[in-house]
Amino acid sequence: MQRMNRQYRGVFAGFRPGYTLVEVLIVVTILGIAAGIVVPSMLSVGKLGVQAAARMVISDLLIAQNDAVAKQKPRTVRFNAGKEHYQLEDETNTKLTARWRGGGSDNYEVSFRDDQRFSGVDIVRADFGGESFITFDELGAPNEGGVIELKFNDDRYEVSVAAFTGKVAIKRM
Repeated sequence: MQRMNRQYRGVFAGFRPGYTLVEVLIVVTILGIAAGIVVPSMLSVGKLGVQAAARMVISDLLIAQNDAVAKQKPRTVRFNAGKEHYQLEDETNTKLTARWRGGGSDNYEVSFRDDQRFSGVDIVRADFGGESFITFDELGAPNEGGVIELKFNDDRYEVSVAAFTGKVAIKRM
């Protein structure tokens, strides 16, 4: 028996334990199938789009608020839920210009319908005391608090603006 063990060890003495090519291929195939199932559900374009749209609305509300303070003139953000569109306006209800935003227009307006990044994102409602716009005064305070609700399929986000302070917050519905 000892002689067989020595012989056996002698034959395989140059080999190190490891995986065969077949074992490696099986593992890679299983990982590929798992990735094909899991990754698309985790990285749904629509979910990311509605999150990006909510962040854009928040940033544009803050831009309007800060611009009102900086220029010491009222700034309005006007929403059109039916057209999935909003724009920033000055005290005369003229669209603000924003050359730095790029795109084909100098006007400060956002259309979720026209921008492929936000395909399928809907503005469900924009309600500021019964109006579809919010105006920030020279101190950055809003004329009225309210909410903007965005949705893509079953994903909903509510962006709220506090009535007195103008604090902007977001909540997943």
